Amino acid sequence: MNLNDSIQNITVAIIGAGFAGLRAAQRFEQLGINYMIFEGSDRVGGRVFPFSYQSGYLQYGAEYVNGEDNEIYETVKKNNLLSATEIDEEGYETVVYGQEVNNKMYKIWDKFESSTNEKLERDGARKEVKNQSVSERIDFYFSDFMKAQKLSQSEQTVMQNMNKLFKNQYQLEWSAPSTDLCLRNFDTWDSGVDSEATLNEIGFKSILDELASKVPKTKIGMSSKVVNVDYTGTKVKIMLSNGQYFLFDSVIITASLGYLKKHKTTLFTPALSVSKSAAIDRFGFGNNMKIFLEYNDPWWPNGMSTIQISGRVGNTETSNSLEDDLMVFQPFLWARKILVAWVAGNGPLEASKLTDSQLMTVLDNHLDTNLKNVYIVSKIQRIHRHSWISDEFALGSYSYISNKSCQSNTDDIKLMRDPILTNRRPVICFAGEHTDSEMFQTVVGAARSGLREADRIANYYSLL
Repeated sequence: MNLNDSIQNITVAIIGAGFAGLRAAQRFEQLGINYMIFEGSDRVGGRVFPFSYQSGYLQYGAEYVNGEDNEIYETVKKNNLLSATEIDEEGYETVVYGQEVNNKMYKIWDKFESSTNEKLERDGARKEVKNQSVSERIDFYFSDFMKAQKLSQSEQTVMQNMNKLFKNQYQLEWSAPSTDLCLRNFDTWDSGVDSEATLNEIGFKSILDELASKVPKTKIGMSSKVVNVDYTGTKVKIMLSNGQYFLFDSVIITASLGYLKKHKTTLFTPALSVSKSAAIDRFGFGNNMKIFLEYNDPWWPNGMSTIQISGRVGNTETSNSLEDDLMVFQPFLWARKILVAWVAGNGPLEASKLTDSQLMTVLDNHLDTNLKNVYIVSKIQRIHRHSWISDEFALGSYSYISNKSCQSNTDDIKLMRDPILTNRRPVICFAGEHTDSEMFQTVVGAARSGLREADRIANYYSLL
């Protein structure tokens, strides 16, 4: 790209130092464009949040890398970050109402699950059903499947609980309620490969450090919360929560979709267009949580990959509680004393209301009560977690195509991504994982979006 005086004299504000903001900044460094990042929290990385544990790093946020034809995966290969050990997909233990699911039930269920996964993928492209939810479609197939089975009442109960676990898998994978996860996600989202990369004990710490190293710390304003972006004048005015303000030619907004949903009416002056605001409201933004349970020694057997629990022992309540969403537990590949609770549905909100001590008590009781006929479960020594739903700059986990987005028959990702122009000048640009049309809800999508918007600004000014 040929630079001229116009491009070297402009100033750009980047709001947010997650992967979208850092990648945009890296591009501006390459092009010699003046910029400043405003990060509301006290750290960089956004929803990539590694924390030190023993000889490596556990990840509060993003943990896997999607696709292979992208810069993030190139960094993974270059830095030898792929895990040498893969998860044993056969090492499952499923417990329903405190009893192990036997091989007979597993064989029946596997037949249903494998065929239904394939059907759901196809349904995402079928005009007559693609606007239905995953939950609705699974129940449709499950009803037909059960009619063809000759099962006792107790066996039917097992299968019904297996179906709950099946829906929960989609909730965890997509960070979305299965009742609001539109089938169109399967046809829209595309990483180019069928699997995701599992990283080693360094993982995203190395990826984040490499990207952040290319952005001078002097160009990142930490704990700098932007409360208003005023684009009524010839310059864009950025107002901070401490009363300071700065003027820029263009701005890249990389705030999470959850943040935009909550603050869009006060964040922009003048207000966003009706169509962009409606797209932000419609598009889904889900909530997941990982709770790392640390023990003195592992009580689960070697080779165990996943423990699933459904149908709580002794539960007489008709309403849902936190325990109903404590369904999936996985031993960690390299941290042998860690068991990870993957929590979806209403669980992250309920867990965020509890202290660590209270949550440990709930988890200890839940595991002991439901697994006592299978394992001798020891006490949790400590837990590690981050509540994304209560994180003021995230307010959730990742985006997805919701039922409302499907039913609107609009391209909400494009509406959210489209810049605000003044006489063709990109005044306000929008980046973030929710603006990538193929790999929304991923770190790859976030990074690509930052590069996309940096190039949008650079291309405009280079032509002046």
